[in-house]
Amino acid sequence: MRKTVTATSLALAVLLAAPLASELAVSHLRRWQAAKLLATVRGLHPGTTTEAQARAALKPFSRYEERSDQQREGIVVGQVYYHFYNSTEWTNSLAGHLRFLPLRITLPWTLFTVQLDFVDGYLADMHLTEMQEDQPGYPHPNSASVSILSTRLGLLPRSPFGAPPADFKGYSEHSRSTGGIDQKGNWTGFSCCHARFIEVDERATPAQLSQSLNFQLHCLTSFLRCKDDRQLLP
Repeated sequence: MRKTVTATSLALAVLLAAPLASELAVSHLRRWQAAKLLATVRGLHPGTTTEAQARAALKPFSRYEERSDQQREGIVVGQVYYHFYNSTEWTNSLAGHLRFLPLRITLPWTLFTVQLDFVDGYLADMHLTEMQEDQPGYPHPNSASVSILSTRLGLLPRSPFGAPPADFKGYSEHSRSTGGIDQKGNWTGFSCCHARFIEVDERATPAQLSQSLNFQLHCLTSFLRCKDDRQLLP
């Protein structure tokens, strides 16, 4: 009986340790890759960096690239995407099967992504986002999104979350979150899923541009959930 219990305990320990070790290894690798990409992107400037220059700088990340083309105002826009998740499909699947356990064996789901748009041989705009699940089962994550736009190529600046406001003067920022209400429509005090959106163009100050790219990638490797968008991007 004692041998059976011991064998069962060892098997369970191995079952829990394997995904945990894999998760930690993958998350730290992805964070390292994301940090290298972020450092490279900081050296690119929409409107002045050519497509050839950008692709040369981004060549070390070619294995992570996804590409597509789209039409914008009758102009072909070449798009390149990079996605860095902090987990793997198999660990997420295993965690789902072991959700009855009183402890979490995987990191909070987190993603860092970069999108670059090219027009007529130049980098037209860049979009960076870091997001992490707020509450398990909630459809919206905590997120911080930045669009760095250029007006020099004759296109209407556009980010994935809409056109800049009418009074846009080089920098804008707005936030939203999800709140809980009772049956009478009164706020319950519960809030989650904080999202912040930043847009900058050539008129932004160096400080505004630097702050907009100050992503805190430690959320990719921490078991302590980043509770709101300010922990993703101060």
